[in-house]
Amino acid sequence: MFSAMRLNMAMFAPWMAAEKSKIYIYGSRSSYLAGEFAPPKWSKGLAYPDRKIVVVYDTGDIVKLKAVLAHELSHLYFEGYFAEKFKYPPQWLNEGLAVYLEDIVFTEGGLWRRALPYFNAERRLPFDDFFGIKLESLKTDARISDWYLQSFGVVSYLYRPHTRLQFKNFCEALRGGDAVETALWKNYRISGGKDFSLKWETWLAGYARPAGSQGQASSAFVFKPVTMSSFPFTDFGAKK
Repeated sequence: MFSAMRLNMAMFAPWMAAEKSKIYIYGSRSSYLAGEFAPPKWSKGLAYPDRKIVVVYDTGDIVKLKAVLAHELSHLYFEGYFAEKFKYPPQWLNEGLAVYLEDIVFTEGGLWRRALPYFNAERRLPFDDFFGIKLESLKTDARISDWYLQSFGVVSYLYRPHTRLQFKNFCEALRGGDAVETALWKNYRISGGKDFSLKWETWLAGYARPAGSQGQASSAFVFKPVTMSSFPFTDFGAKK
């Protein structure tokens, strides 16, 4: 897990190769909530970039625990990178990268990757709105889940079909004060939300779906909520 994190995040936190982060794992949710860090009740974990500390609790499921650890470590490394310039990353980028890193703990493809090919257009936010929206403005679990999935999809597109250097330079431009639209044009030659939508949807149309599935998601897929990070997420599960 650390090797995968280092491969993806060392460009933002080169210190991680030589300096350890501290990870506190509480034995239960109750001891986590009652512990010295006083976390919010809704949280699954916390990251303190300035102190290089991550705090989580054991749910009894090692896979979900690893996913939460990956999520919070991503925040630690990425927010620390922006904090060097006294900045904070855009919310969609910060959370999108965190769930992107969650997904790498699964050897056969995580829930986010499995769900993305079935992310229907009517559930997506227009990109002119998406880049500026605040997560706190979304009032339902379904909208929050969709926002996370869209954030994952955007980060996947900016990272995977392009080069690591492009993604790093894009983040560097944002850290330097550029607007999202300016940074997208400088590094990806994308001119605004409509152009991004066109190119992203073209990429999404070729995104790999699970073997044996065809067309749009149907009643053969079970939609059930699971908790992967701080918010509920919809699992497009295996066929019955």
